This record gives sequence, C-alpha cells and structure tokens, in this order.
Amino acid sequence: MKGRAWWVSLCIWAWGTLAWAEPQNEDQGEAPVSESVMGKELPPLVLSPEALESYEAPKDLSYAEYKDRPYPNSTYLGAEMLKMDPAFVHGIQQGLEKIYLRDYKGARQHFRELEETYPDTAIAAVADTLVWQAMMLENFDFSLEDRYWNATKRASEQLELALEDSKNQGWEHFLSAGVKGIESIHTVRQGKYIGALQLAFSAMGHIESSREFAPTFIDLKFADGMYHYWRTVVTMSSSLLPDFGDHRPQGIAEMKEVELKGVFLRAPATLSLAFVWHEEGNLREALSSCLKNRKAYPDNIINNLVTGSTYTFLKKYDSALGVYDEILEDDPSNRRVHYWRGLTYQRSRQYDQSLASYTTYLGFETLEETHRAHTHYRLGQVSVRQKDYPAAVSSYQSAAKINGHKQAKRGLDRLKEQKKRGLISY
Repeated sequence: MKGRAWWVSLCIWAWGTLAWAEPQNEDQGEAPVSESVMGKELPPLVLSPEALESYEAPKDLSYAEYKDRPYPNSTYLGAEMLKMDPAFVHGIQQGLEKIYLRDYKGARQHFRELEETYPDTAIAAVADTLVWQAMMLENFDFSLEDRYWNATKRASEQLELALEDSKNQGWEHFLSAGVKGIESIHTVRQGKYIGALQLAFSAMGHIESSREFAPTFIDLKFADGMYHYWRTVVTMSSSLLPDFGDHRPQGIAEMKEVELKGVFLRAPATLSLAFVWHEEGNLREALSSCLKNRKAYPDNIINNLVTGSTYTFLKKYDSALGVYDEILEDDPSNRRVHYWRGLTYQRSRQYDQSLASYTTYLGFETLEETHRAHTHYRLGQVSVRQKDYPAAVSSYQSAAKINGHKQAKRGLDRLKEQKKRGLISY
C-alpha cells in the first residue's frame, strides 16, 4: 500500500506540473520525450465484465422509458455504481461542468444549494477546494492559499463525520481521496515532500476503501491509469529505481476508459492524456486531446494554456498566440499567459515582442521563485539572439542569484568562453 501511494503521489504531481514544464532540448525546442509507446499497438479498450454489464441499458425498462429518463445515461450508471440517488449524482455532474466551464461563482452557489437538498454530504466544502485550487493552477501560484486551506479543513472534518454514519461510503471515500490527493499535490508544490507522502498514503487508503464499496465505479481507474503510466516513465528514466516493466499502454487504456465512460472525470482524463502524449512526443495527439476539451469548455484557462503551449511546440505560432489572446479576454489578470506568449514569440524569432512579454510577466509581484528565475534565463537567451551580451549576462546572473539556475550558469560560462576566445565582447 505505502509503495503504491508514494508512486501515485509522484505521478499525480508530475501530471499536475506538465502543463508548465519546459522542453528538455533548449536549442531545438523539442517537447520532453521518453522511449515512445508509439509504434506499439495499444491494447483494445476492454472493460471488466462487471463494468461492461453496468453499461448496458436496464433490462426492466422499455426503450421509450429508457429514452425519456430525465438524466443522461451516465447519471444512472454512476448512481448504480455508487448506490446513490440519481438526482444527487446529476447535481454533482452539473456542478463539475460549471467548474470545467470556469463558472466558479456559479459552481460554488450550485454546490451550496445541492448540499441544502442533500445535507451532511460535505459537497459544498469539497467543491470549494476544487475551485480555489483550479484558480491557483491558472497561474500556478499560491495566491488563494488561505481560502484553499480553510475549505480543505472544512471538507476533511465534514467527510470524517459523514463516514462515521453513512450509506454512501464508496462516494465519500472517493471524495476524501480527492481532497487528500489535491492536498498532497499542493504540498509537493511547496517542497514539503514528507508531508505530501503522508497525504498520499491517506488518499490511496480512501481509494482502496472506495473500491471495496463501489467495485465497478469507473472513475477510480483514473488514478490507476496515472499510476501505471507515470511510474513506468519515472522508473525507465533512472537506473537507480527498481524495474517496474512497461505499463504505459495499460495506463493509457485506463485513462481512455475514464475519458469514454467516466461519471465525473471525463474532462480531467482527456487533459491527462494530453500530458501523456506530450511525454510520448506525439504532439498531434496531444493537440487532439486539448481541442476535444476546448470544444466542450472553450473558456477553461488551464486547458487553453496547455493548448497554446502545444501549438507552440508544433510551431503553429499564430494559433498559439490566438489562444493566448482568448485567455486574456476571459481573464485580463492572468499572469502565466505572458510567460507563454514570451516563449512563443521567442520560438518564432520575434524577439522584441518576446522581451516585452517576459518583462510584463516579471512585473508581477506574486511569482514563485522558480518561475522568476527561469524567466530571467529566458530573457538572457533572447538577449544572446539579439547580440546584446551585457543584457544577457545581467539576466543570466539574475537567474543564478535567485535559485542557482543551472542553465543560466551554463549560459554565463558559454559567454565567458566566447569572450575569452575573442568571439564576442561585453
């Protein structure tokens, strides 16, 4: 249990940070690529017999009755898997749709009203944790941390009480796993790895408990898929880690199953697959996943940031800039988009615009240390391209001073060597 919990925590953290990851090849601008599963035939999507049976239309309904039911089929399937009221399941689905659509105010109000109808379910507090975390992920910062921790505390306390006397333990353990999992990711982002590991243990305990009470609940395979895929990637990248085998096709198939048949997590599964295709070096497939979510949730900033960066890596610079323009229309205060605009201009050799975007980004006071250092490094790269070597040296030195930025130090060493050889002067 503990070993699996650690790997799931690590893999979810990797998944959660990929949208802001940098390409590994600084000169060529290639997306990070591991040994690809492309070229291998992925196994067909096969549902377990129990899950497959649950997807069939109820045999006690006529076609007319089946067609005229007030909720979509996924609602009834979820209600059956979790042994819950279909109206409650549908209410949760509606609220999550509001979050995916970036109607955060509407989502919070919806879940508060839902909890009035279904009291003592903790659903409003859990929804608040999702909303505050989503808003922070749009900038990859900690600007709403006080609100987030307050909501997390309320959600955890209410779920503990609910689990003491409940007929919906499959669902409540699933919610508890989500709260603890998000808290683990947040804690990892703060560099508190031991605390994150403990939270991951707790999350995986709830996952297994949820599976005991709701063995056919398909959304649980989301965690399974990330575990199988990302543990493979991590172990294959280091000779110091024990061999795990190649479970990437299995992980992809599990995530696809949730994307296709999930009750609540179809959109997150699609986004997670975009990160998987980035890792596989299949940027066109990554773009396909992004565009699938973009069609359903055109104003979702998190998905749009991934879409824009994917366009950039595909050298579709005008398309990337168009997406970034949309982000600023939806939220003129978004900060992270200015970094990605800078990188897109840099890749398209529009260096003046790149400098302007990076400078705008550095003007925000709430940037994390890592982001501030890396943007100074990017400024140094652009200055080198413009042969403004004093500016490049200054930017590289700023990056190195902030957090010992290794790439910036290498940039300084290259400039010093070129100066020594008489190739440049500054």
